[in-house]
Amino acid sequence: MKKRILRSTAAFVFLAAFIMPSCEFLEECGTCELVTDDGNEITYGTPLIFCGDNLLEKQNSEPVSIGGVTTWWNCY
Repeated sequence: MKKRILRSTAAFVFLAAFIMPSCEFLEECGTCELVTDDGNEITYGTPLIFCGDNLLEKQNSEPVSIGGVTTWWNCY
């Protein structure tokens, strides 16, 4: 009887781990890359995937200029 309950519980936990979606499926995700403009050349960074609040933060960020170099996030 105890083995049957233990097996049933273990099977339920195992199946629940695969059935429950991860946060990425529940939140909007997008790809963003850091763009740098030094006045002579525009450089694009490696595209990275962001989801939820992190994606909104990148999309809503303003360009930053320091010493003639401007950087901003380009999301698509």
